[in-house]
Amino acid sequence: LSKKYDTVGIMKEFQTSTGKNVELQGGLYGWKIDRDSERKALVNHIKNGDLIEREPFYLQKAFSREDNEIGDTYIEINISKQYLWFYKDGKLLSQGPVVTGNPNRGNATVLGVYMVNYKQKEATLRGPGYEAKVKYWMPFFGNIGLHDAPWRSSFGRDIYLRNGTHGCVNAPLYLAKTIFENIDEGTPVIVYKE
Repeated sequence: LSKKYDTVGIMKEFQTSTGKNVELQGGLYGWKIDRDSERKALVNHIKNGDLIEREPFYLQKAFSREDNEIGDTYIEINISKQYLWFYKDGKLLSQGPVVTGNPNRGNATVLGVYMVNYKQKEATLRGPGYEAKVKYWMPFFGNIGLHDAPWRSSFGRDIYLRNGTHGCVNAPLYLAKTIFENIDEGTPVIVYKE
């Protein structure tokens, strides 16, 4: 069942906000069956002679079973354009320039489809040689996430190539705030290059 129905990391077709079609490969987003729980349940049903039809137990669920499984609420991050769009229920709620990871220092932001793991207000981010206080923190891949960056006065363009992040996505305060106030855990985060 898992080999047939798990979709985490498989290629997904996606039409970007600029109208291009891209293939998204990798990431942690998608459906994933809880093999241990499912095995136990199936063995139990077989022993009892149950004749049933049911959904499997999942470790993780996507927002949708349709098409690319992303649905109509998601964050879209275009690395090439250094730009972010946030859609909620199919409507563009907010958009703006961002600064992503510096690929010249080995810190490129991860590509693929992820999901917001949780959200936290007033976080202190720490890493090798830095400590940064942010108002809005939304991690989507380990310690990589979207957050405001009060130390930056500008965003977008090619800033990421010379003064990029350690992998996170820095957003202006208005953008991070709007997303934070309107997003739920599990919301897809799409990161790609054109």
